[in-house]
Amino acid sequence: NIVLINQFFPPAAAPTGVLLADLAAELVRRGHAVTVIASAGNYGAGGGARTSEVGGATVLRLGSANHHRSGLATKMLDYLGFYRRASRALAELPKRPDAVVCMTTPPFIGRVGARHRRCTGVPYLLWCMDLYPETLAAYGFLRDWNPLKPILRALAREERRQAFCAISLGPDMGAILAASGAARIEEVPVWSSLETSPADQAAAQALRRERGWAADEIVLLYSGNMGRTHRLGEFIALAERLRDQTPRCRFIFAGRGPARAEWEQRGFGLLEFLPPVSGPDFAAHLLAADVHLVSQQPAWGGLVVPSKFQSACAVGRPVVFAGPPRSAVGLWIREADAGWTAPPDDGAAVAKIAREIVDARLRAAKGENAARLFRRRFTRPANCGRVADLIEEAAKERR
Repeated sequence: NIVLINQFFPPAAAPTGVLLADLAAELVRRGHAVTVIASAGNYGAGGGARTSEVGGATVLRLGSANHHRSGLATKMLDYLGFYRRASRALAELPKRPDAVVCMTTPPFIGRVGARHRRCTGVPYLLWCMDLYPETLAAYGFLRDWNPLKPILRALAREERRQAFCAISLGPDMGAILAASGAARIEEVPVWSSLETSPADQAAAQALRRERGWAADEIVLLYSGNMGRTHRLGEFIALAERLRDQTPRCRFIFAGRGPARAEWEQRGFGLLEFLPPVSGPDFAAHLLAADVHLVSQQPAWGGLVVPSKFQSACAVGRPVVFAGPPRSAVGLWIREADAGWTAPPDDGAAVAKIAREIVDARLRAAKGENAARLFRRRFTRPANCGRVADLIEEAAKERR
């Protein structure tokens, strides 16, 4: 009897909810009774019924079905309401669970699992998608002088120490968890369920023609959110170096986010911008590019792990990563030779990438390495299965 807690669950389109749905399906497939506790609010999609069955799992949707609010004060009210409702729903379940899994949306929701563990002895696992309060500090919201900082750090230490294990998305995140007192850390990267077919390959070529991308052009694609955690400067520097080179290179940015308007202004004349792409056209969209672009601000190393990298590997495309070399993505690229890393403000690295990226054979070789890395590290059966294994281990320990 397993309980999974996260603010989002499909039909909400938040990535954490999609991952949780994969895990719920795997646990149901293994014969477990699964209850998901989520918010009735939505994130890019309509909310569901208050209690429903999804793929064999019972889903409890708490609160109102309004859109989640974006202002800081109203978001805090959303969070506080979800903490209270989730704690009550967990305590009032008709059958005591054998294990509880808490993700990290909203921040510190693991304290619900930790409190339940203290009261009942039921083990809980903390599945970290991001780390709080460290993320607040990276945003600039939590300065050293802020009296809330030691309080929030103490909450995080308790949340992590009480967990049967803390699941990290990469080695850099694991190091932060270890330094903050997590007793046991298991590294399980985010997986991608993306699969491609010959039809997707054909659709990708048609999409290139539709978008006016010539067959001999090198298309570098950034696909996804454009936010404060991401960098742009190295991509602009690379575009400037490649501007007068043959074959021609196109830098395409498809997505939205709080930084998009600024990026459009900074990249005027060098970068092209498209709306976000999802759904059945997503695989062709990713395949239409020759190289993928991923970035991360140094302050965010270990706090989040960009999942764009897994998607690029899934379609066998090399990656230019603008970010810290010792972050998870930087380490994976170096391990597999799956692309290039441009450390922050490193002009020499950008110049080297510009020289190499026009070599079609080198791009193909690095793309094959990326595909092999995907099969070795990022598949859904292996990684989702590993999380399920850890849950089963925790449940057996209780018994």
